[in-house]
Amino acid sequence: MFTIKALNLAAILDRVAPHRFRADGDAHDLDALILDCTPGHLHVVACSDRTLAVARTSVAGDVWTAPVGYDDAAALRAWLESSEYITVEHVTGSGHQQLRFTEGPAQITVPAASHLGRLPWRALLRLVLNVHDHPLAIGRPVQLNADDLALWGNAGGDGEAIEFRSLGPVGTLVTAGPDFLGLQTPHAWDGPTPGAGWSTSLRTRLFLFAGTLLEVGARYEDGTRTAWVVPARPGPGEEPTLVSADHAAVTLPISQVLAGGKFLIRLPD
Repeated sequence: MFTIKALNLAAILDRVAPHRFRADGDAHDLDALILDCTPGHLHVVACSDRTLAVARTSVAGDVWTAPVGYDDAAALRAWLESSEYITVEHVTGSGHQQLRFTEGPAQITVPAASHLGRLPWRALLRLVLNVHDHPLAIGRPVQLNADDLALWGNAGGDGEAIEFRSLGPVGTLVTAGPDFLGLQTPHAWDGPTPGAGWSTSLRTRLFLFAGTLLEVGARYEDGTRTAWVVPARPGPGEEPTLVSADHAAVTLPISQVLAGGKFLIRLPD
């Protein structure tokens, strides 16, 4: 449980929402955002067929992850408009995994969509950031602000891909198909190195229970071929809780899962 400014939570929701998977009627369950908490940050993750976006804000929280359907995330975003400071709780009791947001007598509870497949966003970003150290990763970063991007948006008016290529101190070369060429003057760059300060956010969140390593957010299959998700890291002396990825609203202590399923096997991402 932690307290956060409603404005800060709204801001990270807004920063990633355009990158969500805009599902059609047959894939509506894929239209979701992931709220992911670590001891230092609350992350919101969105992924489409072309982009991945992660925004974060500082909190003093626990370790948990909860995918949330976009309609529920939109209802939360609207509720935040009339809030100032809210308390956030991750709840796995009573057979449900939920996120509870409270300010005084006002409260909104958002169900977690535990049946969604896992998005290994940490591994993907670690892989991309490591490319910076590869000898083939030569060149300078391209720096564009939102106003720049708006100016170049029409360059690909016929559906062409718009390419931005750094020319170092000269600026950025912009091309779109065979019949468009542009030049963007360079920006003075005083921002952080890409990925700097993200090591704790991108670290794999493993914990040891009864001699077995489990990972928050990972999926496991028991001996009955039922799939389970580890939604959160338990507190000291607490037993981990598992959430069914096959049946909505089934949340059980790991001892009960093992009593019927005998063992757990990690499923691939």
